[in-house]
Formats: sequence, C-alpha cells, structure tokens
Amino acid sequence: MAKHTLKSGQLLKYIGKKWKNLHIGHPLKFMGYDENSFADIWVEYQGKLMLLALKDVETLSIA
Repeated sequence: MAKHTLKSGQLLKYIGKKWKNLHIGHPLKFMGYDENSFADIWVEYQGKLMLLALKDVETLSIA
C-alpha cells in the first residue's frame, strides 16, 4: 500500500504476523502516519493505540 493514500478513520484489516489475543476479524482504525518513518502507521485497535508496519495492513473492503 502506498504511503499517503489512507484517510483518518479509515478501517483496515491486519494481514501481518499473528500474535496472541489479536482477533483478526476485528477492524483497525487508521489514526495517522508515523512522522519519523515512511513505513509505519498509527492505528486504534480495541481502544488501544498501536504502531504497525504499513506492509502489515490492507484497506477493509465492505461489501
């Protein structure tokens, strides 16, 4: 996914490596790009702010 294509509040799907207590079915909410990196973004997941690699998410398509 290209940098600067996401908008604040946009829903994302985590496609990276799985870890304990991460429910893949729950969407992430895009909060913003990390100002110190071209590869990281801030997301909100279950009420918590998390820093993730841009390569580990994709836009959530709602059918």
